[in-house]
Amino acid sequence: MASRVKNIASSSSVCTPKWNYDVFLSFRGEDVRKNFVDFLYSALQQKGIYTYKDDEKLERGISIGPALSQAIEESRIAIIVFSENYASSSWCLDELAKIIECNRLLGQTILPVFYDVDPSVVRKRKRSFSIAFAKHEDEIKDKERIQRWKDALVIAASISGWDVPNTANGHEAECIHEIVEIIMAKLEKVVAIRGENYVGIDSRVRKLNALINLGSDDVCFVGIWGMSGIGKTTIARAVFDRISTHFEGSIFLHKVREDSQRYGLKNLQEKILSKILRTKNLRISDYYEGLNMMKQRLCHKKVLIVLDDIDHLDQLEHLAGKHDWFGAGSRVIITTKDKHLLDAHQVEPIYEVELLNEYEAIQLFSWNAFKKNYPAKDYEELSTQIVHYAGCLPLALKVLGCFLCGRDMVGWISEVERLERIPENEIMEKLKLSFNGLGESEKEIFLDIACFFEGTERDYITRVLDSFDFYPNIGIKVLIEKALVNVSEGRILMHPLIQEMGRHIVRQEAPKDPGKQSRLWVEEDIRHVLAREKVTENVKGLWLDLSTPKYLLTTNESFEKMEKLRLLKIRNACVSRGPNRIPNEIRWLDWHGYPSKFFPDSFQAEKLVGLELQYSRIIQLWKGIKLLDKLKFIDLSHSQKLIRTLDFTGIPNLERLILEDCSSLIEIHPSAGHLKRLQLLNLRNCTNLRSLPKRIFLERLEVMILSGCSKVDKFPKILGTMDCVIEVYLKATSLKELPPSTFEHLPSLVLLNLSYCKNLTSLPSSICGLKCLKVLILSGCSKLYELPEELGQIESLQELYVDETAISKIPSSIVLLKNLKTLSFKGCKGKASQTRSLSSWMLRKKCENSTGLVIPSISGLTSLKYLDLSDCNLSDGVIPCDLGRLCSLERLNLGGNNFTSISAANIKSLSRLFSLNLVGCKRLEMLPELPLGILEVYADNCTLLKCEPDIPHKYKYLHRVSFTNCFQLLDNQQNSYMVEAAFKQLRPLKVLLVSYYFRFNICLPGRNIPAWFTYQNSGPSIEIELPSNWYNDKFMGFAVCVVFDSTPECSSWSCTYLPKFQGLYIKFIVRDQEEEVDCSMGYIVTKNECHSDHTFLGFVPFQVCSPNDPTCIEASAFSMGSFSEMSASAKAWGIHVVYEEEVDQNVTHE
Repeated sequence: MASRVKNIASSSSVCTPKWNYDVFLSFRGEDVRKNFVDFLYSALQQKGIYTYKDDEKLERGISIGPALSQAIEESRIAIIVFSENYASSSWCLDELAKIIECNRLLGQTILPVFYDVDPSVVRKRKRSFSIAFAKHEDEIKDKERIQRWKDALVIAASISGWDVPNTANGHEAECIHEIVEIIMAKLEKVVAIRGENYVGIDSRVRKLNALINLGSDDVCFVGIWGMSGIGKTTIARAVFDRISTHFEGSIFLHKVREDSQRYGLKNLQEKILSKILRTKNLRISDYYEGLNMMKQRLCHKKVLIVLDDIDHLDQLEHLAGKHDWFGAGSRVIITTKDKHLLDAHQVEPIYEVELLNEYEAIQLFSWNAFKKNYPAKDYEELSTQIVHYAGCLPLALKVLGCFLCGRDMVGWISEVERLERIPENEIMEKLKLSFNGLGESEKEIFLDIACFFEGTERDYITRVLDSFDFYPNIGIKVLIEKALVNVSEGRILMHPLIQEMGRHIVRQEAPKDPGKQSRLWVEEDIRHVLAREKVTENVKGLWLDLSTPKYLLTTNESFEKMEKLRLLKIRNACVSRGPNRIPNEIRWLDWHGYPSKFFPDSFQAEKLVGLELQYSRIIQLWKGIKLLDKLKFIDLSHSQKLIRTLDFTGIPNLERLILEDCSSLIEIHPSAGHLKRLQLLNLRNCTNLRSLPKRIFLERLEVMILSGCSKVDKFPKILGTMDCVIEVYLKATSLKELPPSTFEHLPSLVLLNLSYCKNLTSLPSSICGLKCLKVLILSGCSKLYELPEELGQIESLQELYVDETAISKIPSSIVLLKNLKTLSFKGCKGKASQTRSLSSWMLRKKCENSTGLVIPSISGLTSLKYLDLSDCNLSDGVIPCDLGRLCSLERLNLGGNNFTSISAANIKSLSRLFSLNLVGCKRLEMLPELPLGILEVYADNCTLLKCEPDIPHKYKYLHRVSFTNCFQLLDNQQNSYMVEAAFKQLRPLKVLLVSYYFRFNICLPGRNIPAWFTYQNSGPSIEIELPSNWYNDKFMGFAVCVVFDSTPECSSWSCTYLPKFQGLYIKFIVRDQEEEVDCSMGYIVTKNECHSDHTFLGFVPFQVCSPNDPTCIEASAFSMGSFSEMSASAKAWGIHVVYEEEVDQNVTHE
């Protein structure tokens, strides 16, 4: 094995990219050259995919030559086109064996295509393949070679690919298009590895791939070990991008060392589980629960996990404890600077990353210094000297190259001379070279980022640094250009070595006395200097951001001597007393839980720019007018004792005012209404706030948030045009009306949220002049009786929510809203036909006798995708007959209405409709004709509904149907017929099953399992043993039928807190000798209380449940509630193995 890896690695120069071709085409020329392969080759070429197609005119020998062998090795993807006579060519079979070898050793991707030959014929060597091998065995004496061919056929034919006759209904052009799209997607993952990042990578990736050994089903932990900056992360990322598609789930966990300290191991466990299990916002209570969950949930999955920058053994123990945590074939790649951690965790093999050789180092340096892979003329010798100084360390090469880029010869010579004065082996000093070339303000920015801000949002960093007069917009750009920082997803990131270099510079200011350093960020140092008053005037910044709350001992004089302090951040530190003095030089004060009621009298705050005192005990900042013309940001969120704000007259430059959840706040000073630079005003959930400025003119305001200010009943009068405002949130306020001139002064408004303003009775007509408004939310405005007639003039409106209002008539002008995509009038029950009454009985009678919502013509809503008219008391003939002309409609909710029929609505014409909700239409007697492409129908609690039992057969793409509590629907015999109709539906769905994990389920009243279900059992679960000959090429999947109780058992606690049945969860496991495949079908019943036994039918397709050699199936069901699992509610089971010929016979018989 080792010699073979060496041969492959040496087949091309280490400086030549391994992947010289994107695709290698293997095919039998006489079968497909002049048709399928030529078309496929042309399609690949048109997309710019560099493809190697073997030329049949080349002289051929008994086996493939070295040139062809090298071409296979240098191809990123291999497409194998199996055809009738493929196996008759020993040349093709040698190609195939070579491709399988490259897949195993180099991570090459294999994509098989079966052209007029069944995959089983290839895999089991039947028909022409059997004849071909019989001939080979007679003519070729090398039995090992023939065995390699056989093994290669089995491996290749077992890989998911394209069966051309059964793909896209046999349309070859569509099949080729699909192949090309898949290849494009795979290539997109590696396009970033180009230029300077590509230098030296491939030779190292080859060696690592040989150790990873993708061909083995063993679980393997592989270590990547080397010094900082040598490229461990880069190599791990390159390997991850190239092989991640071979696994069921994968994650690259970056910066484990730092993130485990900052966020804890629990957070990292959540990331791994969320990514691999594809579950958003997964949460665990502690890392011990996370440890157990990883063991249980990942032990049957083939996963790829990269743990980057491990620096402590407990990180390995909690993120990748043992091999049996993961399924067969899983790989865990660990990068670290500490080889001992790998040995202690018994990680093997270990790949030691080598430094770049001199030629590679020259290339990498040149890419950064000259933007090409070789030095510019006259700079060759200088470049060589710099590479020697860098010691061929990739990080140093990039930093130095960027630093010298664009400089003249004098600058280069000067820099080389300075390099000579620095010891060669001191990595920190080499990295410090770029720092030495910075201007004074850039140096301050760099050190602040290194000590405080790495990984923080760029916008926030810019605000803080700007308060120090550092001009961060240009300063950060300089740091990016010098490769000292980079920006990813809006955050400023810094390589650990560079960050450590910056912190090393600060430590060297006073190595043995932290109190004399310019910056403090280490918890132990801060505790020491504050408790013992060791701090000095040298301190410019103090940053204590604890991951968990801890007590911090301070004295009254802790901050006395910090006269140069410009940045103070304290979070999660429990301090018993506030400071007697805050330095007047401070620019940014961020004290989470500030302990005092007032600021010290001596605090002038004249230089203060940012004030963040969330969760503080402050009552009032300052009394009277205080001139603070530099102050731009105030955030006092969750300060529960804050009663009133300060007079803002002396703060003319305030940009952000955040007072969210200040529950004791009574009034906002009137001067706040004239802050000309204010951009954000956030008063959310100030529940006792009564008084807002009566008049406002906030010229630069962009966002106003008053949601949850339940005692605010008047909106301020706007004195002039505020054309920067784009979002206004007034949810759950007590507003009765809005001044008519309000919207005339807000011409740029995009979003307006007035939901749950329960006293709001009307909207001014001026709202219709908002030409930019896209989202209007009026839900829950229970006294709002009408919308402006000119509503249709809001030409940009895309989302309109009018749920649970008193609206009885939709303005006819709504038809003019050509851009509207979402429209919801849920719960608008219309006018009552009798006098209102306060009694609950009269209120119920009013709803029963109301005329319902009046709906005008809506055919003009050509962009509408979602329409909700549920619970609108609609009766027969009310739904517009032109509803069927909504050409873009995808989801329609008509649930909870009183009609008996909706056939006049012409729902059949809604060609894009995929979901129809009729839940709770208790008078509905018959389903309407539906679009042929409908996917989901929900008709729970339609107690009078009757329908034809062949619905599943009639609508071939229908995959989710729920008829919970529809007791008039069908008798038991008809229920069985509907189940059988669904079973017959499987054959037409075969095209979908090939390319999509298509499942479907039906739920309806009844308790009978059809007799044709082969395996049946009573009880909460079923486990079946499959016969030895159960599998063949016609296997399609498993049909599952379950009868479940109407009232699942529950404990007294559960019955108290989970009174309603909220859906059935089915867990379906296919097991073989070595692995289990969890094919859980998820929730299969809508969240409605069931009043009798119900039957569920589901189908699990072959693609989802095919381990190596399944021998056993286990299925169980749980009824689910809001907080935890309840006891199993299934009472009878049926499982049936579905074959194509059986479905064909049923379809033919029908």
